[in-house]
Amino acid sequence: MVEARYFRDYKHSYMILQCRQTETDRSYQYKILTTDKIKEILKCSLRYVNGMTYLYYDISSRTTLESMYRGRKMTFEQVKDLLGQLYGVYSKLGAYFMEESRLVLLPEHIYYDLSRQSYIGLYYPDYESELANPYEPLMDYLLEHIDGKDEGLADCMYRVYEMSEEANFSLEDALQVFGNREQKENVIVRPEIFAASPETSSASGEMPVTLQSEEDMTDLFEYSEGNKASVQKKKSPFYSILTAVSLLGIAGAMGIYYYYELSQEEILMLLGCVGLMGLCLVISLGNWLKRGDGKNKNRETKEIQSENRADIYLPETDRIPLERILSKDMDLSMNLPAYRTKEEPLTAEEVCANTVFFDSARLTEHKLYALDKRNKQHIELTKFPYTVGKMAGCVDCVLEDDSISRIHARFEKEGESIQMTDMNSTNGTYKNGLRMQPQETVEIEPGDEIRFGNLNYCYR
Repeated sequence: MVEARYFRDYKHSYMILQCRQTETDRSYQYKILTTDKIKEILKCSLRYVNGMTYLYYDISSRTTLESMYRGRKMTFEQVKDLLGQLYGVYSKLGAYFMEESRLVLLPEHIYYDLSRQSYIGLYYPDYESELANPYEPLMDYLLEHIDGKDEGLADCMYRVYEMSEEANFSLEDALQVFGNREQKENVIVRPEIFAASPETSSASGEMPVTLQSEEDMTDLFEYSEGNKASVQKKKSPFYSILTAVSLLGIAGAMGIYYYYELSQEEILMLLGCVGLMGLCLVISLGNWLKRGDGKNKNRETKEIQSENRADIYLPETDRIPLERILSKDMDLSMNLPAYRTKEEPLTAEEVCANTVFFDSARLTEHKLYALDKRNKQHIELTKFPYTVGKMAGCVDCVLEDDSISRIHARFEKEGESIQMTDMNSTNGTYKNGLRMQPQETVEIEPGDEIRFGNLNYCYR
């Protein structure tokens, strides 16, 4: 177990872990850890408080893996990058003869340095995993947060998960699984290799390829489909050439008939050639007409679809009354009104429907209103979890101010309450004037004053 506490001084945020060993028992690992020689793990210092020794880990401007992907999915490249960097941390620990089992592989304690764009591990000399498989928490987390639409990523991740249960598993094995997928995607299968004999292949310097699995058959099928498409593209100028040759042939035959005296047999042969070229001309022109009809049909279909969409609308009186939406015992199985076209007129009962009364206090609006004159940007909490900061692409709301950290704070919804968490921000997060500790979570209520660095807001 890792029983962590958090502390913030004027410029830095710290995670505090108790040192359980006495000064005489402290090993070589403590000395390497406090000298900051390994840049791939958190910088640490020893402090003595009330006769106890504590390890202070500097987590300023860093966020955890759990916080980064809360409410987001990881792509193939992101998972591979994470595993690759963690493998690099293990390699660096091995180079300094540090015990690799002391590296904490918990998602809430794997940190990400936003300035260096790299993962940093937590090395705790007193850490002892209670699980037989130290990789289990990390693998469970990755399975829950990978992009399920990427079948290749899911397949690789399940294979890595099964491998992690083996006693001799290492992250290098996981990287090989992800590397094999990339190699498979980059391989170009050539049909001539299949037709060549082993002797021919070895003589030409090419290795013969054999299909051993269903995936190989799929790859070959995709290649053959792509090859068909390329052949069709190459054949597309055929009819243009045929048309030109037919016209030139007919013109040439007419010139020969006009300028030369021909016998009866020669005239018959010339007419046969003209008839053949005329047939070719008809075929090529017919092909061009087919293409034009196909394009016109597609255009007409799109126009009809757009007209149908424009003709369908839902009038104001057909909407569900707000009173029913706000009621907790709303019947979800009620019959909803059908779509009406513009041609169908409204009935008198629909036009003269009674006005619905609703209580405005029952409307829930989660919004932070800016209080500073120079700041006109309100923050509307449209989804949860919701993060604010100045690093575009990593937060839901970008605040462009020098006092804002890259990932400053996060909002979450627990039941009917809204929770706010400080994400190790440099200039702090405040609630009603009180500065929050790093990773501290508080509940906010309407009327609370919230401050991120120098930006002030009121939550309503």
